[in-house]
Amino acid sequence: MDLTWTRRYSFRSVHSLDSTVLRERTHGHQYFLEVTCAGRAVDEIDGVIQTEILDQLHGRELAALNPSTGEHLVDWIHERLGKTILAPRLKAVALQETRKNRFVSALSEVRYV
Repeated sequence: MDLTWTRRYSFRSVHSLDSTVLRERTHGHQYFLEVTCAGRAVDEIDGVIQTEILDQLHGRELAALNPSTGEHLVDWIHERLGKTILAPRLKAVALQETRKNRFVSALSEVRYV
């Protein structure tokens, strides 16, 4: 049986919400990304997450991800990682936006969340 582990990464980004129900000014968060994988190549996985996710999101405006909500962002991250060498090892992706808000990708295997 392969080792299964979860790594935690952080990045800062800004976004705003503008819907018929909720309208917010542009504001920022320090997001905490949790990625659960099977296997032992942790350093290789760190490099993929740095290039594919952290370098794309850190310090950026999330307006290109429409809507730029935590629910949408965590699924976007999971889909993006699923197109990399991580695909066969990727088990779950979660994103903490605030102390009270944590989002789990719908693509995650529930037992790893």
